[in-house]
Amino acid sequence: MPRRRLALIPIGALVIALLSYGFASSRTADGSPGIGSAPVAAVQDPAARVALPEAAQPVGGVVTTDTDTRIAFWQARINATPDSDTQYQYLGELLALKGRETGDLAQYQLAREAFQRAIELYPGNVAARSGLAVNLVTLHQWIDAIAEAKQILQTDLRALGAVAVIGDASLEIGDLETARAAFETLRQKADGPSVESRIARLDYLTGHAAEAIQTLDTAARTSVNLNGSIEEQAFYHYSAGEYRFNTGDVVGAEREYEASLAALPNYYLAIAGRGRVAFAEGDLDGAIDFYRKAVAIIPKPELVAYLGDLYALRGDQSSAERQYQTVDFIVRLDEVQAQVFNREIALFQATHHRDTAHAVAIARAELETRKDIYGYDALAWALYNDGQATAALGPAQQALSLGTQDPKLMYHLGMIELAAGHAAEGQGHLRAALALNPAFDPLGAAAARKALGL
Repeated sequence: MPRRRLALIPIGALVIALLSYGFASSRTADGSPGIGSAPVAAVQDPAARVALPEAAQPVGGVVTTDTDTRIAFWQARINATPDSDTQYQYLGELLALKGRETGDLAQYQLAREAFQRAIELYPGNVAARSGLAVNLVTLHQWIDAIAEAKQILQTDLRALGAVAVIGDASLEIGDLETARAAFETLRQKADGPSVESRIARLDYLTGHAAEAIQTLDTAARTSVNLNGSIEEQAFYHYSAGEYRFNTGDVVGAEREYEASLAALPNYYLAIAGRGRVAFAEGDLDGAIDFYRKAVAIIPKPELVAYLGDLYALRGDQSSAERQYQTVDFIVRLDEVQAQVFNREIALFQATHHRDTAHAVAIARAELETRKDIYGYDALAWALYNDGQATAALGPAQQALSLGTQDPKLMYHLGMIELAAGHAAEGQGHLRAALALNPAFDPLGAAAARKALGL
């Protein structure tokens, strides 16, 4: 069945992040570099001669021939008339689309450059400014994204996409009050599945998982009725699956992951979700197969590390070490890659004792600008594994301060409390994690049971 493509439209009031639906998506890129990309000329050199791709290769499990052809078309137009801001804007939108299709962060960087050039040519191009704001979110430049969105609103109060950017970035840096206000504004002005998915995430973070799941289920149905994109439908089902899995509904999670893959067969996050379900059901080999497929599409550090953990549980230490070394390699990538992946890297290094001092350093540095609960959790876990359990206690408690029903947060706090001499509290949090989902993490669940003597 041919894959439906996203329509290319100017995005004055609509901005796009990972998914091209409604406003900027409530999730960020966190993708890894694509492998085997079709050639794309750098936009820094408008005079560069660009040829149509003769045979674009699949990237990250997705054939990007159509997108590559359109990219080359606009590059050729820019080569002929390099002073058109709208042409750079369209090119930026397409490069961002290819980033979403492939998980290749380089495409987002090129998109950012294209948007910036469009703005240089015509500062009043709201669509280009919106695209730039979303790209800044995608590249985890939260403060800059908020500043750009506020600048858009100074000239166009109707630019709801800028409101979405402010909400998304504010949520990522832990400013829940601003995020909630932004999402409520969106709900009043242009309610729809993309708005509801944002509110669902806020509900989940603040301890209302059941409401979040119900909202996402409605968003998924509404998206189908409104003929939403396949990426949109896949994302809603995947998110509903994640919340179900975290709260112990493994059967429901499997159903949602499968619905996600029915919409978008190569959706690597849903494939990984199926792997977690397989692990929870005791099918270790099946879990490995799913994760190998997901990692082959986009090798995110978190997914690669999880695959290594599955190999370790199977007793295949050499295969596990190969996966861990892959993450070690990602650690040494360029600054942009490190900025997007630093939280995953900190947790990996801490859990596997690869470089706990570095884990502490990058977790602490990120927390300076991104004070959300998962930032506190990353710092706490890094400190604990670096032998600083007492220092870890405060941020670990902060990580659960919203009442989030995430068993991994409970597990981390429990282990830290045990090490800090708070046995009763620690055992309580470990039992709570296992009660919520006894298979929440391959290594973590086993460590929790061992600490409880189970």
